[in-house]
Amino acid sequence: MITLLITLIATPIYADNAVKLKVLVIAIGDESQDPGLAYIKPALDEMGVPYEIMNAATQDLTVDMLASLNGVACGVLDSGCVGNFNGIILTDSDLDPAFTPAEWDVLHNYEKDFKVREAVLSGWPAKYWDGNSPFGVYLDYGLTFTSSGNYNGQWSIPTAFQKEVFEYINKVNTLPVTDFAFAAVPSGPPTEANPGPRDGTIPVVTPLLKTGNGEETLVSIVQYMAPSQTTPVREVMISTITNASFLIHSNVLAYEFINWATQGVFVGSRFIHMTAHLDDLFLENTLWDPSLKRDNPSQVYRLNGIDISNAVSKQAAFHVAHPTAKNFKLDFAFNGSGAVVNPEAAVLVPNLAEDLVEAVIANKTAFRFINHTFTHADMDSPPVPATAPCDYPTFTTVAAIQAEITKNRTVWGMLGLPEQSANNKVLVTGNHSGLKDRKCTDDPAAHQDMLDVQSDDVPFDAGANPLFFTAAANANVAYLASDASQLNQNIEQYVSSVDDGKTTDRLLLPRWPTNVFYNTINPIQLVDEYNYIFHDRFVNAGQDPCVVPGAICTTRDYSQILIAEAESALRHMLTFKKWPHFFHQGNVAKYDANGNTLQFDWLNSVFTEYERLIKLPVKSFPYHQIGDKTKDRLNAKSATIQAVWNRANNTVSISANKAVPNLEITGLTGGELYGGQFIRAVTVNTQPVTFTVNRALTQ
Repeated sequence: MITLLITLIATPIYADNAVKLKVLVIAIGDESQDPGLAYIKPALDEMGVPYEIMNAATQDLTVDMLASLNGVACGVLDSGCVGNFNGIILTDSDLDPAFTPAEWDVLHNYEKDFKVREAVLSGWPAKYWDGNSPFGVYLDYGLTFTSSGNYNGQWSIPTAFQKEVFEYINKVNTLPVTDFAFAAVPSGPPTEANPGPRDGTIPVVTPLLKTGNGEETLVSIVQYMAPSQTTPVREVMISTITNASFLIHSNVLAYEFINWATQGVFVGSRFIHMTAHLDDLFLENTLWDPSLKRDNPSQVYRLNGIDISNAVSKQAAFHVAHPTAKNFKLDFAFNGSGAVVNPEAAVLVPNLAEDLVEAVIANKTAFRFINHTFTHADMDSPPVPATAPCDYPTFTTVAAIQAEITKNRTVWGMLGLPEQSANNKVLVTGNHSGLKDRKCTDDPAAHQDMLDVQSDDVPFDAGANPLFFTAAANANVAYLASDASQLNQNIEQYVSSVDDGKTTDRLLLPRWPTNVFYNTINPIQLVDEYNYIFHDRFVNAGQDPCVVPGAICTTRDYSQILIAEAESALRHMLTFKKWPHFFHQGNVAKYDANGNTLQFDWLNSVFTEYERLIKLPVKSFPYHQIGDKTKDRLNAKSATIQAVWNRANNTVSISANKAVPNLEITGLTGGELYGGQFIRAVTVNTQPVTFTVNRALTQ
């Protein structure tokens, strides 16, 4: 019997030893039914990793799905047979009851024959017996359940795996597991009373993330070893933690599930990003009045030269305090009408003697700049009819809107601000106007629920202003800022539904808002407005904020607000999206003798939390570069990528059904070293090109 088992698991002699760079995700339902799929799919999409989804509840896994030649199932010994996937991800550990013992055998045989790894996102540390022939244990993760609950995870990665897994983690700190998890311990070698897998392998468990007591494991590598062999027959990474896209611990773990399964060689990439836009430079903002619980028209603030010099100093100190942010620069979205002597003049003259203008010019290399229109005018559709009651002015001609764009470019040139030519393709409108049609109901008193003051608006894209889009197209604007909190604006998308008279479409680039409000310059104002918006106004109306979606049960002080904001921003960063966070000019005002500002308080809080968990350097791109990279990403997403990893000669051959410039691939020689891995941008087309693999993570 022992001889038979050894024969069953003997390492085959590979004919081609090749697999396609594609991931198979085996789920137990669609995204609405399977939280694991809803969790991992956005990560795969954002990284640009090709994948297929198999719904185990409705599909059967067959041999030909995993490897086929000319439409017929093939095996690893067949010449020309290429495995269809170089990584397997299971959303659930046992896929029960959908997955049969026979399907598990098919999956495990493929993983063994084609040397493909598996990652399990969540679930019970299962061990299952087959009561039918060929009988025996068909699923065994080598773990025994010990406890369940929430845990303060301790990293415990042995030297042999230090560079192979979780290279990006700051392992000296704990990872709080804030949702339900199963903890387990290694089961130990199989015994007659407790036999192992029926294929004769022995599961050897290496804990990676342990509970606080250091005795139980939450994330582990399981290597299935054949008797008397030192090379694993099959390798699995299993998490017994509940994972979801809104959980910080899940955001931290997501990348490694993908990276492990693919062995660090895949089409796509991941980078961490943080860009901060400060809108309305050169203008003033009204301020929140705690006594009125609203803006006070008589209280305004406009940055001055001292604020700008202080921002330079705070940014430099921020670089020192946070090594991962050494390339960070603030972006000022500016309105040139506040930087000229007379904004109504036919010939604009820069106000070079003015304190703020002088300071911005003197420190221009410390920051980046974005066109925010000349006057911050509203770009929404004009009222129909013209006499319709509305509380905000709008333009009625393309020429007037276009002048708002071009006049600001004129000021850009007069002030000598950097990178104008590259940034001309980018535009941030005042209040992201032009994308939806507001219906004059910004007053919360007009809405009994006090939350949805935008319910009467016509959202994007039905509410988009064709006059604005035509003006932007005429001015050769390629990228338009959108507000990620607004309906239909929280996606990178070309606007094809609005006729702007051009053959190319404008591309929307979302920005995340924060709860550092435009009308606050110090913590007192921010705390008061924050608690009024999220708590007090509901209490005042006789409502229980604890049951109102989006409200908070108890008020928060400044430090608690910063913690909440840091957690929110961290979730954004760990999606790998390039989207900026936007603020307003008053947020960088110096509010005390130490030069502290709301803006840098927020940034320091975000990066303190980030660096507690992650050690990857953070990218901070100018907006035009975010646009260019997004354009490339969407082009790649629309292409059919064919990539085959020939492990016999350690190369990847790549082609596509169209030209795909700057396609980022992880694991190729010659790329940027990021998080211990090479990430290379290549240009591919219909003719295959071959590159040498360099995993970099190999010990």
